[in-house]
Amino acid sequence: MRILVSILTLLSLLLHAVPAQAAAAYPPGHKLGHYVRWSYPSQMSYGPIENGTGKTGMAPAAGAFLTLPFMGPHYVTSIFDHCSPDYVANGTTCRYDGTVVSSSVGGPDPGFDWGYAQTPGSHDYIYYDGHDGYDYGLTYEPIAAAAPGVVIWAGWINDSCHTCSSGITVEISHGGGLLSYYGHLSRVSVANGQQIRRGQVIGLSGMTGTATGPHLHFGIYHVNGGGAVDPYGWGGSDADPYSKDVGDLWLGGSPRFAAIAMPKVAVTAISNPRDPTAIKVAWSSPGGGNVFAVYVVGPDGTMQTWKRATGAGSAVFHGRPGNSYWFWASVTTDLGWQDANGSSVVGLPSVKGPKIP
Repeated sequence: MRILVSILTLLSLLLHAVPAQAAAAYPPGHKLGHYVRWSYPSQMSYGPIENGTGKTGMAPAAGAFLTLPFMGPHYVTSIFDHCSPDYVANGTTCRYDGTVVSSSVGGPDPGFDWGYAQTPGSHDYIYYDGHDGYDYGLTYEPIAAAAPGVVIWAGWINDSCHTCSSGITVEISHGGGLLSYYGHLSRVSVANGQQIRRGQVIGLSGMTGTATGPHLHFGIYHVNGGGAVDPYGWGGSDADPYSKDVGDLWLGGSPRFAAIAMPKVAVTAISNPRDPTAIKVAWSSPGGGNVFAVYVVGPDGTMQTWKRATGAGSAVFHGRPGNSYWFWASVTTDLGWQDANGSSVVGLPSVKGPKIP
C-alpha cells in the first residue's frame, strides 16, 4: 500500500509539473516543445539554401536595413508563416511568395504534424506551421549582427529554465520600432547596452532552449510586443494575409551577406642560408583592426607562444641548427571574426664541427 501511495503521489507531482512549465511566460515568437522531433546537425538537408545571391523579386521597403546574420550558404529549415505567425497550428502555412501548403499534403516527416511538404522539382521543404521567423541550419558557427544597433538582451531568455524557449538569445534594437532576434545560441559575445556594427560577431549558434540540435532562429519583431514581421516581405499575387508586415527589409531588396572584410591568414617561414639559426616568419590577413597571436612548434611537437597581441608583420626566429620548426598564426578582427593558418615546416641545416686530425 505504501508503494502504491508513493507511486500515485509521484504521478500527481509530474502531472502538475508539466502544465506549470508550459504556462510559463515566453518571449515573442517561441513556445515550448516544437523542435523535439528533429535529429540534427543542421535539421537535415531540407529546404532551399540561402547563399546570399538569391532575388526575392520585390523592391526593398523604404525602411530596408538588413543583411544576412551569418556568412556562407546555409539551409533555410523553417520559414515565416504568413497565415498565422503565432505558434498556433491552423493546418495551413503561407510562404512569402504566396505558396500555400496544408496539413493534408503530408510531409517528409509524417510524425511531425506541424510540418507540411511542398515539392516543386521533387524537393521537400520542411515548413513549421505558426512559425514567426526563419530557422537556418548553422552548426556552432559565428552569428553576425544583421544591422547596426544597440543590444537590448544578451543571455538566457529564461534564467530559471535553460531548456525553455530560445535559450541563449541576443536581441538588437535598430531604431524605427524594429528589433532583430537571434535564438538558440551556445555563446554570446556582446553585452546589454553595447553598440553593435553590421556584421559584428554577436555569438555562436547552438542548440539551447527547446532546440534538440544546432540551428539559428532569426526573427524581426516590432518592439514592445508589437508582433513579428517577415524580413523577406510578401510577394504573393494576393494580399498578404498577415497585416503587420512592413515589406522586404533586405538592403537592395534581396538577402546579401554583410560587405565586410573577412579574415584569411597567410603565414610564411623561410630559412636564411647565411645564418643556420635564422627563420624569417611573416603573417598577414585581410580584415580590419586585426590582432594576431603567433606560435612556434619545435621538434618536440609542442606549440609555444612567440608573439602576442600583435599586428600583421614579420620577425626573425632563431632556432637550433639541425632542428625543424613551423609556425601558426591566429587573428581576430575588430568585428570579432577569427581565422588561423600555419606555415610549412622549415628545417635548419646542421652545423659541421671542425675536423679532428
